[in-house]
Amino acid sequence: MRIYRSKATQVKGKNWKIACDSTNSTYYPLVFYSHAHSDHIPRRLPKTDIITSRITQILLKHLTSNFEDPTYHETYSADELVIKQISSGHIVGSTAMILDSDEGKLIYTGDVSIREKGFLEPFKPEKCDKLIVESTFGSPEYIFPEYNEIIKETREQISNYLENNIPVVLMGYALGKAQMLYHAFSDLSETIVMHGANYKINSLLLEENVGGSIPATAYEEAKETELLEKSNNWILYTPLKSGRDAFFSHLKQKYGVKLFAFSGWCISPNYKFRMAVDHGTTISDHADFKELIEICNKCDPDQIYTIYGDNVRFAAELRKLGFNASPLSKQTLLESYF
Repeated sequence: MRIYRSKATQVKGKNWKIACDSTNSTYYPLVFYSHAHSDHIPRRLPKTDIITSRITQILLKHLTSNFEDPTYHETYSADELVIKQISSGHIVGSTAMILDSDEGKLIYTGDVSIREKGFLEPFKPEKCDKLIVESTFGSPEYIFPEYNEIIKETREQISNYLENNIPVVLMGYALGKAQMLYHAFSDLSETIVMHGANYKINSLLLEENVGGSIPATAYEEAKETELLEKSNNWILYTPLKSGRDAFFSHLKQKYGVKLFAFSGWCISPNYKFRMAVDHGTTISDHADFKELIEICNKCDPDQIYTIYGDNVRFAAELRKLGFNASPLSKQTLLESYF
């Protein structure tokens, strides 16, 4: 079994080949998409065999374009090759690929998380021969606070503002982080408003009865009906942007809103100042460093390949712990980390 990076992460056996999370429209005979974030999918889908979850399939049809429909599979088998999916715990619809063949067992995680995060099923590591694992937070300084504790603390902050008639803006990526935020905080107000991409993605998922989606009013409709003027204890969900953006400046000036940014990068103490927000809250849909190590320990593979983020650094950290690890990229100068 050969694993290499050439436009996409590719796994090649004797009589088969699969591309994982290809962001280009190049034709591959078989493609696996772990989830529908834009850095894992192409703008145009090739007409081919695609392995992905039902929810990601729905999202792909709305977030990409194609001239002819591909063929979708949730499981796949051909001769000695058997592929299945399990939850990767990252976002709605995200999956990890488990590939079994006569050349061994491989797990490709895509982006991954093993934390319990409300409605999302976490990734459950299992023994394999080869592991391809993400490295977004693959450095020892990225250790996140306990999820339920940070949710509890943030709920108290939001409740305090709303009880004092101060509206709040909760900023998170429209696909993934946003669904976590809806699930965690939307019961705190009777007036839930969504802006732009948040409303579009939420409406799609709500129509498909996907967990994490909620009833909400579009911001444009709230403006037209003057809903935001009728009370000051509303929650507005938006994509994550700088608080210096003209839209947020307008909200602060007109309504006195408090801005909350949600990101794993909030672990940096200066993040909220760089983003010009009132609160920077460390909530991530990725595994932190400690969780990534736990995944590697439980999978206990003969070979680990690190991808995304600082994959060279994470491979070096894994080697310090005795793993046979290599970054899946052209840069392999690991010695500088020892």
